[in-house]
Amino acid sequence: MKRRKGDRFGTLVFLIPILLVVALVAFAVIETASFKNGTLIVKAQTSTRYSPSVNLNASVSVAGKSGVTPFTLSLPQGTYTVSFPTQPWVMSPPSRNVNVTSGGTAYVVGVYTPIPVSVSVAQGKFNRTSADVLHKVTPLVWVNPSSEDETITSSLTGQIVIPPMQNYTYVFRSQGTFAFSFVGIPSPELTVTSI
Repeated sequence: MKRRKGDRFGTLVFLIPILLVVALVAFAVIETASFKNGTLIVKAQTSTRYSPSVNLNASVSVAGKSGVTPFTLSLPQGTYTVSFPTQPWVMSPPSRNVNVTSGGTAYVVGVYTPIPVSVSVAQGKFNRTSADVLHKVTPLVWVNPSSEDETITSSLTGQIVIPPMQNYTYVFRSQGTFAFSFVGIPSPELTVTSI
């Protein structure tokens, strides 16, 4: 039996709206998937130059939003600049660009460099009487610019011998106030407050 042209046209008219609906649903699914937000995780820590790394609670800003590390943001796909403002006791890392992909997770770690506190130890004298440091972060560097060994002592470190033109670095692991003096030489003490 031969189909008439009218039957074919009727079938086509019936299928066109169904095909349009299927196409619109497929387009909506693709659009939703392509515009899904990504996740950005921002952390801050100290460098490992002087001691093991320490996580920091640093204020950071991304895409006009600020937060204290570690923090997580949901952002549309794109490239973002993460700014690491100055923090006490450390040198801030430069701003970093990061790509956030749709549905993906991007990580940014800002590595802050601790600012050392230097103390000169020469001829049985300290060049200062006190110093403040941040425990677990700030390195205290004793520098011996003289031509002889210098020996200092404290209840915290015991005896420290610093050869000529050398230095000794110490990072205080806890809070407190500590006194340092030269062995066998009556001299003013160096008082270090670890906060």
